[in-house]
Amino acid sequence: MSKTMKMSFVIINIVYFVFNYFIVPYLPNPLVFGFMPFQLFCYLACAPIAALVWGLYFTMFFRTQHAYFNED
Repeated sequence: MSKTMKMSFVIINIVYFVFNYFIVPYLPNPLVFGFMPFQLFCYLACAPIAALVWGLYFTMFFRTQHAYFNED
């Protein structure tokens, strides 16, 4: 995996965690869909995005790994 991909993964994760821990708590908190607080909506919306980023990263990481199988 290229160094550019690794650095972009690190930067995306830093932005994700800064958003979740430092920005979301200070957002206004109106109700979304009439029942869900906006901050909770932001947390729930970020989770699938983070899962996709981590899934792509690990897929690409394990593609570069070589497994050694013993055929006993």
